[in-house]
Amino acid sequence: NNNFNISDFNKYLITFISLLFFYLFYLLTPLLYDKTWVQTNIESKLLNEFKINLSTSADISYRILPAPHFLIKDTNLLSNIPSSEKSIAEIRDLKIFLSQLNFFDKEKIVIKKVIINNANFSLLRNDLKELNNSTNRKFFNKKIQINKSNIFFKDNLGEIITIIKVNKANFFYDDKKLENQFNLKGNIFAIPFTLEIKDKKD
Repeated sequence: NNNFNISDFNKYLITFISLLFFYLFYLLTPLLYDKTWVQTNIESKLLNEFKINLSTSADISYRILPAPHFLIKDTNLLSNIPSSEKSIAEIRDLKIFLSQLNFFDKEKIVIKKVIINNANFSLLRNDLKELNNSTNRKFFNKKIQINKSNIFFKDNLGEIITIIKVNKANFFYDDKKLENQFNLKGNIFAIPFTLEIKDKKD
């Protein structure tokens, strides 16, 4: 009877290890993707789905922890104004988190959310008009999160007017509440503040 129980335990253990090995192999599948394909398609998806227009960056890697994602280091965010593709942010780390459903078919990769870490945004007074126009449109229903970043507001001569330190910010479209949501926690003139904007789009 003891031998029978040990045998069953071994079967379960072998099954568990086999499934774990297969799962880890599955999570590592994006490592097999062609790097040029990854760069072209990820940047295209960011532009189409999130309106994030990146300058070309060759420093792209894939990580499985804390969840499967592509990491793009030291890239620039470009303005979406057709007449000008100037840089409006320098981003140290850009993490693109993926859905785990379609790794075997790279053409069906789905981006779940985007996290921007350690970025310096540089905005002129005229850029605020474009940002205002953006809030009049429906946001994407996938979250963009910004952590430990700075926003430098400048006049049209390039002189810094004020600096906002962003501890954490996120914005997305809430399908259930039918509203744009923008939340920011940060500091301005060394004073902590919280900003919450909710805009109905029904």
